[in-house]
Amino acid sequence: MRRKHSYIWPTIIASAVALGIFVGGKLHFNDTPEKLFTTNSKKDKLNRLIDYIDYEYVDEIDTDSIVDVTVNQILEKLDPHSVYIPKNEMDRVSENMKGDFVGIGINFYPYKDTIAVIRTVPKGPSYLKGIKSGDRILMADFDTLFGKDLSSEAIIRKLRGKKGSSVKLRVYRKEGDKIFTVDVKRGVVPIKSVQSYFMLTEDMGYIKV
Repeated sequence: MRRKHSYIWPTIIASAVALGIFVGGKLHFNDTPEKLFTTNSKKDKLNRLIDYIDYEYVDEIDTDSIVDVTVNQILEKLDPHSVYIPKNEMDRVSENMKGDFVGIGINFYPYKDTIAVIRTVPKGPSYLKGIKSGDRILMADFDTLFGKDLSSEAIIRKLRGKKGSSVKLRVYRKEGDKIFTVDVKRGVVPIKSVQSYFMLTEDMGYIKV
């Protein structure tokens, strides 16, 4: 009798699990794809579609990226001035609108496998520490910045931080072929949308942005 029960219980448990999966699926999505796209309202259709993909698609899907792409395509149909700003870009856009940011005050570009300084912001943190155009930033604190093919966003994250915090930079200067270390305290750096301007004639002006 005991041996008979040992065979029955695994069967009961397996059946219960299978039934739960089946019922759960029906409760989550009792609409067929045809019903999903024909009977739901226009406002609800997009949300239902994303839920359907998230639940039914075999591979794991980043639904946030799907939403971003979809919203961008919708706005492109409106006019050239309507844009969607993803969450990960909001801080950068807000800084540009605000007119300043907290950082070390340099313009840079990735050159070969290093970070080359284009210019330092006058009176900014790096300017006051003697960093010059053409210098190469090799390290920020203990993070190596050369030979990694880092994106501009990744570099910015390493160089920026809280106001008053410091970052130790390892810098190479071609002039004199020397490497030196300098501590730079992060501060508020103004963003100038207009670099310079002057009048060419009485009715024509020049603006550098």
